[in-house]
Amino acid sequence: MTTPALSKRSRNAVWIRQFLLQGCWNYEGMQNVGFAYAILPALRDFYANRPEEAMKAVKRHLEFFNTQPAMGALILGAAVRLEERVAAGEADPRAIGTFKVGLMGSLGAIGDSFFWGALRPMASVAGALLALLHPLLGIAAMLLLYNGVHLSVRRRGFAAGMEGQEAVVGWLKRAALNVRTDDRKLMAAILAGAYAGVFTGRLFVQGQSAAYALASLLLAAAAVHLFVVLFRKAVSPSEILSFLLFVGVLILWG
Repeated sequence: MTTPALSKRSRNAVWIRQFLLQGCWNYEGMQNVGFAYAILPALRDFYANRPEEAMKAVKRHLEFFNTQPAMGALILGAAVRLEERVAAGEADPRAIGTFKVGLMGSLGAIGDSFFWGALRPMASVAGALLALLHPLLGIAAMLLLYNGVHLSVRRRGFAAGMEGQEAVVGWLKRAALNVRTDDRKLMAAILAGAYAGVFTGRLFVQGQSAAYALASLLLAAAAVHLFVVLFRKAVSPSEILSFLLFVGVLILWG
């Protein structure tokens, strides 16, 4: 059976739609609707003039799916390649569901640790440090540091998935995200220490006493340690930020 080739336009459409993976998040299927929506342009190409098989393919991707959004690009690319083989009669349709279930949990854990536990804190602290020079510089630094890595992982992961299942394993080995996670966590800790030092130094230069500056440094270090402990206890970053916002409002109100 000859399968229509995936057009460049459809491939680009799948790539863009991956950013809507959580656009219809639900408790029953999690990210299933977003995944089906993302892969739909490819299914239209592969199952052109075969509406019944196209409908079955869509239903396959409406099964439960949940992973870290950026790492989902890897699974999405591989699912497109598997669908191409299924449409050509070269693979069992059940292989797609097995592949997705086998990877979504492990990639979710890897992605959560790398993006939420290491990269985002590092980018946030770097932005806070540069914000001492200028607020807009801090915002730009944070966005560039995070999205530069985030978009690169999405692009390379999707491309590796499009090459096939073996390429997925090879890309994960080369990416070594576990090592990169430790590196980013260490960098976040170093930057947090630098921020505390710079902040305290500014207080000292502004005419505050040495005791006041030392107390501020110790308080900043204690806050950094507290946040590290809370992150390790799996406390939501949103809850921490909400608490800080509440404290800030009380300080300003006073």
